[in-house]
Amino acid sequence: MRTLLFTIKTTPTVVTIVVAWLFLSSVNILTPSATAQSLSPSSPSSSSLSTTPVHNTKVNNNNLSSSSNTTITPTTAPSSTTSSNKSFYIFTGETEGVNETKLGIPPDRFSPDILAVNEGDTVTIHFYNLDSDERHTFTIGAPYNINKDVAGSQNTTFTFRAGDEGAYTFYCTYHQPTMTGELIVLPPPTVEKATPANTVCCQIDSRYQYYLR
Repeated sequence: MRTLLFTIKTTPTVVTIVVAWLFLSSVNILTPSATAQSLSPSSPSSSSLSTTPVHNTKVNNNNLSSSSNTTITPTTAPSSTTSSNKSFYIFTGETEGVNETKLGIPPDRFSPDILAVNEGDTVTIHFYNLDSDERHTFTIGAPYNINKDVAGSQNTTFTFRAGDEGAYTFYCTYHQPTMTGELIVLPPPTVEKATPANTVCCQIDSRYQYYLR
């Protein structure tokens, strides 16, 4: 009877011990890593993440070239397209220090005495005789064949077209050999003419890469 009572009395304790043992066993089953994972915020698993591979494609350099590129090539245009109007005012004058009686030559001169034009130019000369008591001429030979005789204190204007390039002397028939000048005819000016390029070059710095997703 006493044994039965001891068993009955001790039965709750045994139950308590068993329950405690089961609880401790369940705690040991949860490893630290598992516990940390259970406590961390929920995140999608690697299997649930969909990754799309990125295909890198280099830009074709040929697609970046432009067919409208042009090359500037200097060309000589016909004189008819490059002719211009040139005007000169020429005055009679004297060189200081020249004693005609002593030296035997006149002091007369043209001012200016150098005229520069281009082949094909339309040249206009305004010739003024500043001497009141002497005549002067503006004379030039072939291919122009011009001879303008101007009285004292008078003037004249005439026009001609510049011919082939070269140097042509003009002079006063009354005052030789000092009163002379030079007409310098230069080649036609060159013009910049744009012509389509045969080859279009488009260089891309190799340090930079262009990609398309």
